[in-house]
Amino acid sequence: MEKTLLEEIIDLLEKEVLTTKEICYKLGLEPEREKDIYSILDRIAKIVRRKGKRLMMIPPRCKNCGFEFSKPKATRCPKCKSERVEPARFTIR
Repeated sequence: MEKTLLEEIIDLLEKEVLTTKEICYKLGLEPEREKDIYSILDRIAKIVRRKGKRLMMIPPRCKNCGFEFSKPKATRCPKCKSERVEPARFTIR
């Protein structure tokens, strides 16, 4: 029986730390689906919590000044206005 997309993402994140772009690449999804991954991650957080685990986010960070964002989707640094932002990374522990 084939695994659902949700189950495949859970398996990936239990093994390694990945960005949403890397998740899409590893699963062979189009880059446009990257925004869908964020809503799937919300569901995954609830599912793994019931299993006694947690979806962890390493927050996005400005490559210019080091500012750390609190939300996973960051495009521009409020401190230095740089668009050189390291994306959020996710894992399950």
